[in-house]
Amino acid sequence: MLMTHNQQGVGLIEVMVSLLLLAVAVLGFSAMQMSAIKATDESLERTQSLVMMRNMGEKIRLNPTAITTYQTAINSPATSAPSTSCGLYGTDTTACTPAQLATAEAYLYTQDMSNYGFTVNLHPCPSTGGQAATNIMYSWCLLSAWGETTPTIGTNTEVDCLTSQVVNEDDSVTKGGVYHPDATCMFMEIT
Repeated sequence: MLMTHNQQGVGLIEVMVSLLLLAVAVLGFSAMQMSAIKATDESLERTQSLVMMRNMGEKIRLNPTAITTYQTAINSPATSAPSTSCGLYGTDTTACTPAQLATAEAYLYTQDMSNYGFTVNLHPCPSTGGQAATNIMYSWCLLSAWGETTPTIGTNTEVDCLTSQVVNEDDSVTKGGVYHPDATCMFMEIT
């Protein structure tokens, strides 16, 4: 009894289809892996930023009379260390005024944030009336940004971290302090 085989080349087609399916599965897994890595990196950046922002926020809360000094020193970081370190670094252990302490702390903070690739700013919070000329009571927002985002409050959806407030004709605030889409930043309100 002689058997005839009419399935010539079918095995090769099955192998090629199997390889195609495997390639699609591997590409899907690779894309998923890249998304997971990106999410992990974003989480690490947020965690690092949050820890350093909390530390600076506590220092500002402990020295509230120098808030404008903090704002100036954080928004325009010094390129060299202040002459008085207030015992925070170096060998200088002289007593400092609140403004000198704020300058020294802000210098260390901006240096640390820069070393991690963050840019920072301190502004009146837009959600608390901080940009309204008639409102003298407002909170301060400590902003940290990375990537293409700047730690600013404004209307440029490509670079600003937060939206600015909108004040109605009756001086009521309708919105402000909303994250721009795709912004890589965070803010902390300091009261």
